[in-house]
Amino acid sequence: MFGFRKLLRQITERLERIESSLETWYQAGAHHTDELRDDLKELRSAANQHDMAIEDLLDSWEEMQRKQRKENETLSDALTQTMERERRQTAQRENNLLQLCMTAMEQLSALKRAADESGSEEWSRQLRLAEDKLRSASLPAGFQVIGDAGVPVDYSIHEVIDVCDAGNAEQENTVAEVLSNGYAYLGKILRKAKVSAFRKMAAESGFDTGLKQEEIR
Repeated sequence: MFGFRKLLRQITERLERIESSLETWYQAGAHHTDELRDDLKELRSAANQHDMAIEDLLDSWEEMQRKQRKENETLSDALTQTMERERRQTAQRENNLLQLCMTAMEQLSALKRAADESGSEEWSRQLRLAEDKLRSASLPAGFQVIGDAGVPVDYSIHEVIDVCDAGNAEQENTVAEVLSNGYAYLGKILRKAKVSAFRKMAAESGFDTGLKQEEIR
């Protein structure tokens, strides 16, 4: 009986030690669990703060992008308006220069005709030389004077307002006289040259110049 009680006591003591160990482990586990829970709370709080910071950053980025797009649109509109204004001003200046060139050539042609009619050979020679130099200088700029006699009639650049009888077959359908110069710029006809053309039996053929037969005569 004594031995049995001793064995029972030993078992009881061992169970108590086991219970004590389990309690210690439980308390230690609970402590670690609390620490883990606290760490998780801190991590969650830090994550929320990072999320809010990222959202603020994204909002700031989007706002900056909107401002940049608005500035770009404003700059583009201003640039477009400036370019359009410059284009109109350039076109106007170009047109003014063309008018100046045509006026200068008209005045030079009028002076040359006056010199020819007055019989002043020296003035006629000087004016023809000046006209040739002016024509040569204007070609690189794309400005061309249409004012040569003896060339075939080209209705894209010539306006025949008068006709005269051809002396031979070679003269037919050629420019007899330039009554008013024509002008072209960069291949575009600004004004056709008004000319008199050679035609075979012009008075009889009734060549259609826009004039009636009796007006031609």
